[in-house]
Amino acid sequence: MHAMSLSEFPISVLELHTWSWWRRAWKRPPALVRKRCEAWCELLGHREAAGKNVRLNTPKSKIFDDSRRRWDILDNLDRSNFALRGRFPVSAWGAKEAFQSPHGSLVQVVMVPDFECDARDIEGISSSKSADMPHESVDVFGAYYIDEQNRYARKGKPPLGLDDASLKELCSHGEIRLLHSRGSDTFSVRAWDGRLFLDNSGGSHHLAGAVHVAKRIGAHIPLASKLYLYQFNHLTVQWLLDGFHLVLLPKDLARQLLWSVKSLVGSGSNMEFPAVLAEGTLLAFPRGSQIAGCVMAELLSQGHHDLGSDLREALTAQQRFLAESTTPWTKQFSSPTC
Repeated sequence: MHAMSLSEFPISVLELHTWSWWRRAWKRPPALVRKRCEAWCELLGHREAAGKNVRLNTPKSKIFDDSRRRWDILDNLDRSNFALRGRFPVSAWGAKEAFQSPHGSLVQVVMVPDFECDARDIEGISSSKSADMPHESVDVFGAYYIDEQNRYARKGKPPLGLDDASLKELCSHGEIRLLHSRGSDTFSVRAWDGRLFLDNSGGSHHLAGAVHVAKRIGAHIPLASKLYLYQFNHLTVQWLLDGFHLVLLPKDLARQLLWSVKSLVGSGSNMEFPAVLAEGTLLAFPRGSQIAGCVMAELLSQGHHDLGSDLREALTAQQRFLAESTTPWTKQFSSPTC
């Protein structure tokens, strides 16, 4: 990269109003400004870096676990105040920074102890050996399973059909724990997603097959267990969106850019994302200054992704679900107005 003249730096990097008259006259920036200029050049030097366009993971399925975005996994296990946690050793980067929300966790969880529903209400299944298959619905998954069984695995047995006997056989499978009083299968709904999920340990194929048959013959499959309701804490989400620029970066690049951003803006933090959300690292730095806006604009022009847009989209989806959904479990959420 060519050597830059002072006229090529953004005004917010130079802050000429802080220079003494003779420094302006002789174009001799103070030490702090020289450091910012070096950091800006370092930032520009990553324009050709490989591995850009890190995004949140694209679901491979439509009804299995990867089809729902697990924002709740960013919280601490004890659901204490959400923090953008620094990941680097003190010797390399100075004191670790952790921007902590004053409003609590990112996602709030409510548990309904005695939830009842019909298996036909289930819209997603957490665990399945067929999780890589793009079935459109639990019903379609069940039809596929019955067809596969009848074609390849029913030697000496009558084929599975749309009748009471087939429904009874499918429901008798011991891995459908909610029908046989063992195990710890539960239900969950994430308000930004809106679907009722069975968080199971097995039995997905037989349950889906039973759902398919039950829908065709008008039969009921009553189920009961705990229901976990997840919803964004809108105060913490707003704290993030109003207070910080949020950029998803390749992991190695994030480590390199943190120094540049902290030298320019004054503070910043990296938070490595769990692989279930994204194969990358979140770089967060405070809004509110002209130079922070310049840094964000440069990062976006380099092709990096604004995570804030994903959070806004998810929060809007949650608000729409809580306001418009007619499912009975929607009323169980702690605050329909969030």
